[in-house]
Amino acid sequence: MKHVATCRFERDIVIAAPRDRVFAELAEPARFLGLQPLLTEVREVPAAPGVRAFEALERVPLLGRIAVRNRLRVELTPLPAERRIGFAASAPLGIRLAGAFTFETEEAATRVTESVVLRCPIWLRRFVLREAIQAQEALLANLKQRLEAPH
Repeated sequence: MKHVATCRFERDIVIAAPRDRVFAELAEPARFLGLQPLLTEVREVPAAPGVRAFEALERVPLLGRIAVRNRLRVELTPLPAERRIGFAASAPLGIRLAGAFTFETEEAATRVTESVVLRCPIWLRRFVLREAIQAQEALLANLKQRLEAPH
């Protein structure tokens, strides 16, 4: 398909929390509220065994003042033995994201790496890639803040 752009990007962060706790946070669909800044609603839906699926509503800012509401379908595949959570998300206009969170122990902390492959119509590439990277960076920063906050 010549009118589809494919982009890859990756970010990581070290969080002062045990790997199992970080993994559990990202394996629970409801916990994405407050992590991913564009999400305003999350509703878990039936899924295949071993998969956690949810529909989400996000508000995407356009031109500074206008926000468009998008409905997403997301599937998480937690694989604790592999220290990995795979994901796939679809949004309107043919926007698709696939990737994984991976988890590595670093002394008393956990390094979380999120790798993403984005596919979208070529005419949306610049906007969607910018929004996806900003959302990824915010999610990781918010995850760190949430898990390192005193209880």
